[in-house]
Amino acid sequence: MVEQSGTVFWLTGLSGSGKSTIGHLLTNKLRLLGHTVVLLDGDALREVSGQIFGHERDQRIEASLLYSRFCKLLADQNIHVVCATISLFHETQEWNRGHMNHYIEVFIDVPLVELTQRDSKNIYSQANAGHLKNVVGIDISPDYPKKPDLIIQNYGNIKPEDAVALIINYFKKDEVHGDSRTNICG
Repeated sequence: MVEQSGTVFWLTGLSGSGKSTIGHLLTNKLRLLGHTVVLLDGDALREVSGQIFGHERDQRIEASLLYSRFCKLLADQNIHVVCATISLFHETQEWNRGHMNHYIEVFIDVPLVELTQRDSKNIYSQANAGHLKNVVGIDISPDYPKKPDLIIQNYGNIKPEDAVALIINYFKKDEVHGDSRTNICG
């Protein structure tokens, strides 16, 4: 019997970088291609977990490791998982690489200056004014991935659909050739 597992698409980046938008589009594209897939979004995961985790660095790491274990649980049942979460911690990235059979780490890269201008949730303006604490990229230093499979520079001319196409192309290449990590910048 051949042991199968789903692929975990780990979309990570600072708040407002486009993880959720890309995650939704990627999930829909994978479904159109006939795959069984679940979308786990960081905001929804926090809500479903009953907000048991705070926002300090160690609490964020604990939450991200729980999300990782949940992704693995689903992937081990041959379900693809798109997980869109900040989770910019080396502990989490290393756990994922060490425990998941099929793992694609996608770093959604957007400069903080651009994110501050977008600021759709008013996170950065509140943090910069001192009204909000424990914001990754402001008063919590992010651990950017050391060797992401893909780097998508989600600013400038790239559209979310283009980002999804890059991820799907990498996924198809990975399915055929196995673990073939390379960085692709969009």
